[in-house]
Amino acid sequence: MKNFKILFLFLSLILIFEITASKEANAAACTVTNGVYSETEIKSGCEATPDFYEIVIFKMYLCTSTPTIPTVTAAADLTNCSQIFNSDAGATANVAQNSDVDLTGTYTRPPDGTYTHGYAMMDNTFGITAAIQIDGSMDGQASGSGVFCRTVSGSGNHTKASGSHTDESVCSATEVAAGKYTETLTHFGGSGDAWTRVADAAPTPGSTIKGLLVDSNGHLAANEGEVVKLEGLVGFANAITVTPNTTSLTMSFNLGEGMSLNSAGADKIYMGSGPFEAIFVAN
Repeated sequence: MKNFKILFLFLSLILIFEITASKEANAAACTVTNGVYSETEIKSGCEATPDFYEIVIFKMYLCTSTPTIPTVTAAADLTNCSQIFNSDAGATANVAQNSDVDLTGTYTRPPDGTYTHGYAMMDNTFGITAAIQIDGSMDGQASGSGVFCRTVSGSGNHTKASGSHTDESVCSATEVAAGKYTETLTHFGGSGDAWTRVADAAPTPGSTIKGLLVDSNGHLAANEGEVVKLEGLVGFANAITVTPNTTSLTMSFNLGEGMSLNSAGADKIYMGSGPFEAIFVAN
């Protein structure tokens, strides 16, 4: 196969679902009417589309059956998988809704066959950029109030002690461009929850996603201080078949639930990350 290139990011999908105390695990999609979000829905919790997600990917695999996930004493067993992407330094991708992504790294064509699962190794730090308009005034976590709310330029950590960050959003009476908020994830739960290193989701019927926080050896982290990367396993709703006639693998992104909106207390708005899905097609 000549010039085989994978135009996508297929697994980053994973995780970036922060399962926080302030977020319902299965929140409904936000209703957007003429570009305006409902204050009532936001306060109850809903999922929305961010402008951009930034993710760093190291390795990606396609698997013919379910691989064995890592344990505290062993890395993931990927013997039934074929590596299709590698970047030792990490390839940064800015993902937008329904976009193709061309990562900088080494691509390898998978052998002909049927693939039911994917596996990815990525950084546990990622960025989110979003700006919305609301039908009622809300307060930003960092500052301001008004019907226009956005993420700010900054960084924070999502840990067992802190739960969700508290300085990501600002609001105002006039529209202002959003900044990128970068977050490092070492815990899937909220503040006060037991430390959570494995999280599961089912973004669409038939598909499954499992996120795992791992240490420098690729083992499941034994404690929060060991977390240095994120790994993810996805079960495809529809298996991917690669044949001698396959010339490319393309991926488009569904970020429709890639941002979690919720109340951060009183009238404050929480704008955090949520799950997003990659749609993978062999051509």
